[in-house]
Amino acid sequence: MVYRLLFRFRTFGSDKVPQKKDPRGVILAPNHASYLDPPLLGVSLKRRVTFLAKQYLFEHGFVGWVLRNIGTYPIKSESTNDFKSIRDLIRLLKQGACVAVFPEGTRSEDGNFREPEGGIGFLAVKSGAWVVPVYIKGSYEAFPKGAKKVRSRPIEVHYGEPFLPAEKGKDSSVDHYIFVGRQIMAKIKEIKESLQA
Repeated sequence: MVYRLLFRFRTFGSDKVPQKKDPRGVILAPNHASYLDPPLLGVSLKRRVTFLAKQYLFEHGFVGWVLRNIGTYPIKSESTNDFKSIRDLIRLLKQGACVAVFPEGTRSEDGNFREPEGGIGFLAVKSGAWVVPVYIKGSYEAFPKGAKKVRSRPIEVHYGEPFLPAEKGKDSSVDHYIFVGRQIMAKIKEIKESLQA
């Protein structure tokens, strides 16, 4: 209700997201430009979504309580060294969970796409999960990084077709997991370009 009233929120293609009866897990891969982004995924899907958040956020009383109760999973700031969390996420995905992972790792400062990190590529390859590219339109205009207040701007979420990333890239100089991350970002860009066209 809040998102619809403030942002005239609409969602497209949510039926493309594989449902729980599919034994393969699902990684939702959206662009990230605002703190408004994570709830957009939760309110636009019928199935439960597991979110990731930096571990230090769980140390704040009310915020930590909310994060734990909506199924958010803590990740250390230096997540490449957080092997236990990564193993747990792979296990969840192999059990059929739906996990939201922002390929860019953090919010964009100017609303443009950032270079993806290797983490999402690693999770996608090791878990064998479906990857669903998601383009979030308008959240940067509504609440960009550094803004003190929210502006009422239209926000839309567009879900793309689920796919399994290619196993290897042609350029051997590029890290395999970075290659997969770039593949995923390319799919998000395709959704944006199709809307612009």
